[in-house]
Amino acid sequence: MAIPYRPQPSSEGFAVYRPKFIDVTGVDDPDYAALADAFFAGVDSHEQAAATWNAHLIDESV
Repeated sequence: MAIPYRPQPSSEGFAVYRPKFIDVTGVDDPDYAALADAFFAGVDSHEQAAATWNAHLIDESV
């Protein structure tokens, strides 16, 4: 899994994009939705990290 990011102007810090799955080993038919849910559950389990993540996440759904 890769977490793409890029620097922003100094006042904004950085931007984080949706995680990208690079490779899954040890599983014949990976459930990417379940893997993503588990990843974000981990992010959300740490209040300070979740706040930082959500503040810098770029919405790529548009």
